[in-house]
Amino acid sequence: MLDYIFFDSSLSLKFKDHLTKVGIKFEQQNDDDFGSVQGEIISIADDTADEVLDELQELYDDLQEELEKILEKSDEGLMMNAAGMEVKLKDGSICTLRVAPDVVTRILTVLEFDELQAFVENIAKSVESPDDGHFCHNIEEEKI
Repeated sequence: MLDYIFFDSSLSLKFKDHLTKVGIKFEQQNDDDFGSVQGEIISIADDTADEVLDELQELYDDLQEELEKILEKSDEGLMMNAAGMEVKLKDGSICTLRVAPDVVTRILTVLEFDELQAFVENIAKSVESPDDGHFCHNIEEEKI
């Protein structure tokens, strides 16, 4: 299943309405793992056609921009206490890693976002394909 998380019910309703209009079956559940902010997870089959997934990703991105505007207009933005980073796994699926926003903020004072993303992707790759060899070795010799 592919998951889309929403923190605003009006935005999740727009997403679910679109799924219904285009005939995509979905499941929904509340996620209490985000601390004080409860998210709603909308899940669809992971064998959905790539062009449909691209369309859904564009819609999801637009809805996330709407969320930013909503939060900018209210004090609710200060209450958000969850951040996420998407990582593409070697099987092609996308996984969202939950990270405390204060940790991300501290890291981003030193790294650019693309550097942080590369670091997270490297961790995911290492978890999926562990290297149990010696940590210290000459990389140049391995290339020969």
